[in-house]
Amino acid sequence: MDRIENLSKALGLGIALLFILLPNLPIAIQFGVFGLILVLVGIPHGGIDHLIHNPDIRPRGLVHFILGYLLLMLVYGLLWWLLPLAALLAFLVMSAYHFGQSHFLGQGQIQTKEGLLYLLKGAFFLSVILLGDWEMTQEILSSILSLQLDEETRLAIMGVLMVSSLVTQGLNNKPFGLGDALDFLVLVPILYFSPLLISFSVYFGFWHSIPSMLAEYKYLSQVPAFNSPLKFGKQLLPFSGISLIGIGLLLFLGFEFLESNELYLLFFVMISLISLPHILYMDTFLKEKFQN
Repeated sequence: MDRIENLSKALGLGIALLFILLPNLPIAIQFGVFGLILVLVGIPHGGIDHLIHNPDIRPRGLVHFILGYLLLMLVYGLLWWLLPLAALLAFLVMSAYHFGQSHFLGQGQIQTKEGLLYLLKGAFFLSVILLGDWEMTQEILSSILSLQLDEETRLAIMGVLMVSSLVTQGLNNKPFGLGDALDFLVLVPILYFSPLLISFSVYFGFWHSIPSMLAEYKYLSQVPAFNSPLKFGKQLLPFSGISLIGIGLLLFLGFEFLESNELYLLFFVMISLISLPHILYMDTFLKEKFQN
């Protein structure tokens, strides 16, 4: 599985480098790559939350699970409606924590006491993505937040987060290996100079979704019903398909009534709604059930 993860990361770096070397590629190609990564690995890695919660889940339990999932989405949706800035900050914080966990899946069990480490690690990489293509980030968030940051300030923010994450990693006795060095020396500059859609999709797809999916497969492969890639893959389809169809329909309707920045934000909000319950269930899974 390490080979699959390494090959996928090499592919991701190649994709990002292509857009750095060919900066005039049409925006439509960026959307195409972004959408493809989202469809193939981004959404599917959260499509089996019910199984990592309980591999033996029965129909009644599944109904309860779905209702709980939808309730969390509804509550978070209300927060977006009533307090959009608070909802945005909450999404950035929980995403940073969730992404940060992915960097340590190969180093043993995820632990509650290391929460600050995961938060700072993920926050650093998110800052590289969001502050690297600051113009696009501003366009997406313009209806919620207007924030002017010059390049020196953006670099300072990234520097503080990087040093903080490294110090915290040392204090938690987490080894700094070759993978970490490559992330900082190779991945970081590539993410910074890539267009926002590409840098986010590469990081989200190849540094988060695929490692998470491999962890899910390792756990579920112990259950006869899911102990092959084909069996596992079939389980990804139903809820991934429902999520993609729902997002697609809302975006289709949005094309008729929304400006481009509002459409970006709508997509961002929809991703956040399905992310909240996924992050909560994935966090429990990694702490209680997944063993490296």
